[in-house]
Amino acid sequence: MGDHRSAAEHYALAATARPADTYARIVALDLVAGAEMHLERGSIEQVCLSWHKAIDHMGGVRSVRTRKAVSRMCSDLRRFRARGVGCVVELDERGRDFLVGT
Repeated sequence: MGDHRSAAEHYALAATARPADTYARIVALDLVAGAEMHLERGSIEQVCLSWHKAIDHMGGVRSVRTRKAVSRMCSDLRRFRARGVGCVVELDERGRDFLVGT
């Protein structure tokens, strides 16, 4: 309902509520949703932090949804990458490496 901060907090809580080794894809997608809420708020540092955690959980996961999420992330962050925002440049590189490896 427009409360992106609260939504991001709830997604972060959801991510920690499940065993990460059993539900790696779901935890990663919860973190992705939280990152998207941070993006809506314009909190780019939180976006990067959440996305890095999400990609950490994607290791070994083969999923169309995770690939689409990473592709969307690269697209969503393009405007920040063009400005040379450090955490975005690093995150974009990591996202591209993920897409090449899956």
